[in-house]
Amino acid sequence: MSSTGIDKVLILRREPGASRVLENFIVNSLKHPHEVVWETFSEKGIRLAKAGDYGLLIVESGVTDPAAMKACRTAVAHPTASILFLADETEFSSEDEKKAKEKLLDMGATILVKPLKQSAFATAIQSADMAHIRLGALKKKLDDEKVVTRAKLLLMQTLSFTEEEAHKFIEKEAMNSGRTRSEVSYEIIRTYESGN
Repeated sequence: MSSTGIDKVLILRREPGASRVLENFIVNSLKHPHEVVWETFSEKGIRLAKAGDYGLLIVESGVTDPAAMKACRTAVAHPTASILFLADETEFSSEDEKKAKEKLLDMGATILVKPLKQSAFATAIQSADMAHIRLGALKKKLDDEKVVTRAKLLLMQTLSFTEEEAHKFIEKEAMNSGRTRSEVSYEIIRTYESGN
């Protein structure tokens, strides 16, 4: 995950190949380097959505398309990936369309209806980009806390520290060595899990 924003975009659509208009919209909306992967709603496309190594999934289809909905449900498993659903022209008038729209919104997808306007597309992409950055920072913070907690547990098990003593030990080591708590914690884990 990039701290500079979305670095990879996965686009799933019915027809194979790229859309020049959509490609230009993306280039004009994301100002930093990024990779765009185009795929259909094939097994490969769903596999790519499931792998989750992208910051933005763009699904281009009708809102009631089962394959498109499956791709979106698959992508929801990756909390740092944003979903942008580019819906074929619709008024969301039928009951099926209303239900599909509700499901997409419940998944956290942003829905844009064709024909697309560059300004609306850019706003949606930039919002997804900022969300990606914030979620990436939160994920890093949670990952760091997991490492610190694991190191505290090792100190408690191997050196009979209390939780408070383990916490103070890690804080003091980090402050004295000019490192982060997670760096100190990784060192503790390496030391006590390998038995050194």
